[in-house]
Amino acid sequence: MTVVVLAVAAVAAWVSYWHAVAVIEKYGAEDEVSAHLVPATVDGMIYASSMVLLWCARYRLAVPALARWALALGVAATLAANILHGIERGPLAAALAAWPAIALVISYELIMWVVRSGRELADRTHDSGQPERALAEPAPQSVAPEPEPTASQAGQDAPASEVREDGDRRAQVAALLARDPNMTGTALARALGVHESTGRKYRREALNGHSRST
Repeated sequence: MTVVVLAVAAVAAWVSYWHAVAVIEKYGAEDEVSAHLVPATVDGMIYASSMVLLWCARYRLAVPALARWALALGVAATLAANILHGIERGPLAAALAAWPAIALVISYELIMWVVRSGRELADRTHDSGQPERALAEPAPQSVAPEPEPTASQAGQDAPASEVREDGDRRAQVAALLARDPNMTGTALARALGVHESTGRKYRREALNGHSRST
């Protein structure tokens, strides 16, 4: 699916580029080189801002306002160039000439959706309880593993402040999951200000505790 969307975006960008070249040659380019470079700056700005949006979608970062403005300005410029390319032949020709720019914008939005949904599915799969990947190097066989302390021993050995902090954190997890039962471990980690693996661990423990209580 991603390959198809990228192919449509590439074709739309190619047609839109040559429409813009023709418009710039007609309406005041100083030379042929400028006529080819100016549309490249427009498409380059669209590409750069789209890559920023893609990066933010992949890693769940806040999108900078400059990236959104740059994408909007680039889309407006290429859309205007495509409309000017066909306006002299009537409204229908202008609409047909503008279509590559519209297809380009839609393709970019579809790519963003594919990345965001893929990240969300990966988080849900991980949070569903699948075992994590084992370490590449096995533990030495000659050394016997130390027995894990029981819950009572852990409570006795840990300082009272740590036990109280852990209880408060689990209460926060329970409250967040009560408001949004579908909250992923990644979203939970962001809300608590902890690492993603810790957020996933808290989510699994909370869900396992709820299933045992019911």
